[in-house]
Amino acid sequence: MILKKIVDLIYGTKSIVRKFEVNNPNEKVLAADASKGIMTTSNDEVKYGTNWINSQRAVLMLTNNRIISGKWEIDLGNISKINLIKISSIFGSGQVLKIETKDDKHYQFGMQINPDWVNQQTIPLNFEKGKIKYSVFSIIIRLIALALILRWLYDIIID
Repeated sequence: MILKKIVDLIYGTKSIVRKFEVNNPNEKVLAADASKGIMTTSNDEVKYGTNWINSQRAVLMLTNNRIISGKWEIDLGNISKINLIKISSIFGSGQVLKIETKDDKHYQFGMQINPDWVNQQTIPLNFEKGKIKYSVFSIIIRLIALALILRWLYDIIID
């Protein structure tokens, strides 16, 4: 929860929610988080890859009418499938909200663990436990980073 608070502070989540509720008095924000979001071409599995480098970083809000994240607005009535996938890694736990719409758009939103998403009663979420898969690009970047760290350590020890 500490990491979530830090990330929400960086994104200004509370202030964005307050501003939204003032400008939209007929909508109530039920859950909100700092998130990274991508649009995919199909119901892709969740994995590290180049598409997350340019992902949209914004506050993801669930209201009683829609899901909003930056430039994207998804009407709740247009959602055909929605999954909340809990992810655990060495850096902590997170969750990915996967949305498929009736007009065949696919979204993935990565965020910190937030019980507000789990406990909300507005949309029928399918809950999953999952792991994030690694793309070839992601593996190569990690190997390069590891090689650079090992080289740096070698230089420190030898010198």
